[in-house]
Amino acid sequence: MKKSYLIIAAAATMLASCWETEKIGKDYVNDENPSVIGFNTFSDKATRATEVENLEKYHGTFNVYATKVSNNENADKTPEVVFNGDDAADIITYVAGKMDPNNWTYSPYRYWDKQATYAFIAVAPNSDIIKYTKADNVADAAGTFATTAAGYTLNGQNLQSTDKPDTIEAKVGFTGVDGKDTDLMTSGRISRNGAATIEDVVLEFKHILAKLNIAIAKDPQFDNVNVIIRKVQVVGLDNKGFYNEGTSTINSSWSNTEKVGDYKLLWENANGVDLLKGEGEGDNYKPGKKLYFIESLVMPQSIEENVEKLIIDYTIVTETREENYNYELKFDDGENMVFENFMDHNNYTINLTVRPNIITFDATATVWEDKTGESVIPAIVNP
Repeated sequence: MKKSYLIIAAAATMLASCWETEKIGKDYVNDENPSVIGFNTFSDKATRATEVENLEKYHGTFNVYATKVSNNENADKTPEVVFNGDDAADIITYVAGKMDPNNWTYSPYRYWDKQATYAFIAVAPNSDIIKYTKADNVADAAGTFATTAAGYTLNGQNLQSTDKPDTIEAKVGFTGVDGKDTDLMTSGRISRNGAATIEDVVLEFKHILAKLNIAIAKDPQFDNVNVIIRKVQVVGLDNKGFYNEGTSTINSSWSNTEKVGDYKLLWENANGVDLLKGEGEGDNYKPGKKLYFIESLVMPQSIEENVEKLIIDYTIVTETREENYNYELKFDDGENMVFENFMDHNNYTINLTVRPNIITFDATATVWEDKTGESVIPAIVNP
């Protein structure tokens, strides 16, 4: 992983003669080369797998909150703000290839105070929506991330193209710019002694919303049939909520969710997109790959009975015959449940396969029911 460095320090006054360097903060320093602190930023994956990804894959900026407290016995113990994450001027920006001092850069630079203890925490891409509640003392355990008074509302951005839905997830593009939804991410809190051996301060970011994917494939029995997807939509979801980050991994940190406006997750193409057919023959045959039609951020929420549902409009073309279909899947129909809820940090995928169920006919008929009556002998009339 490429290392990214963020410089923080405090200038130390040198107590030195022409021939000596005093030991300050348990580390030899000189006034020409102050010690620096490096930041290595990365994110957990939305799938909650063990692999990690560079933060810059998702966002090129973040706001960091940092305070320090003097370690000296008789010093004032009031926390001092080093980085104010609520200040736009303190935003940290990724610049690829910038090695002086690092890929994550800012201005003006700050330097280590080797006689103080620091606390760091951060939010990406910025603190416009989510803020840290203890910016004046990051080390305070009561501090947490919370939305502003307005909460947060999703617009329903879909990463998948209406012309060419992909066989893989796009993942990247929820930037919050120009009406796009924001992939909100927060880091854990890091505590470091300024006098410790200088190493990277590792900020691990996590996704705090959920993500939903809808992927569709066709059964190998349909390889010679065109299955054309025209519209995919998810309706009934809440898209507004309020965040207050807790320590529990069981309960969601989002609350008071509601549906605002005509919100839906939508993919639509009037001409439709044909599902992929399989390739190869015999043992080398591989079924057609699934296509992703919906890839959207979702507000964490509980699923209600007969409310949230997936609707798909598609067409099956066989030789010269074309027939339209409408498929509906309720996330909870009262008997079966696709999802119980959407939770923070999680990535949800519904995989669907269009499989033929040919209409066949059989016929029966009621048998003739014989009716018999009394024999009637007509009277003979003499001519």
